[in-house]
Amino acid sequence: MTDADTFDPAVLDALVQGLEPSTPSASLRDRLFGALNTTARFLPFLDRMMRIFDLPEAQAKFELGTIDAPSEWDALTDGVSVRDFDAGDACGDAHGGLVRIEPGHAFPKHSHVGEETVLVLQGRLEDDQGKAYRAGDTIVSGDGSSHELRVVGDEAVLYAALVVAIDIESSPDGDDDWDDDEDLD
Repeated sequence: MTDADTFDPAVLDALVQGLEPSTPSASLRDRLFGALNTTARFLPFLDRMMRIFDLPEAQAKFELGTIDAPSEWDALTDGVSVRDFDAGDACGDAHGGLVRIEPGHAFPKHSHVGEETVLVLQGRLEDDQGKAYRAGDTIVSGDGSSHELRVVGDEAVLYAALVVAIDIESSPDGDDDWDDDEDLD
């Protein structure tokens, strides 16, 4: 966007102040709220899904379309479910995954083998350093780095992750044995 393309905030405020509030028709309201309850709510992320995961449009739409299909998900730990998918050739050894973390839960502390790229699709979360993320944010974690991601608020977090592999360091309940067979690669 160039300077000529920017809007003067004062002009925008004046325009907004001059508008009379109106109630949408019942059918428009139903359509709008109906769209919020379908996977169409994730279509704003389609281009980024295609770019990050090197996916054609149809496959990226398919992957986003599985978000509301519980049978497509596998439980990783209490409150955390995952769904793996193949990334495109340009991603090399990395693979894709969707992650759902329920309110009050966290994706356990883990270290990265290779770089991890996360695209937050829904909800708010924070890492174990207190850095906050929300829908639309991208998190890039380098090879060998580690973190835990926990939900903030009442809404489940959904994110898409591109990873080579992770090593889960310990379970949330302190049982370190469960991660020996749970490395995601």
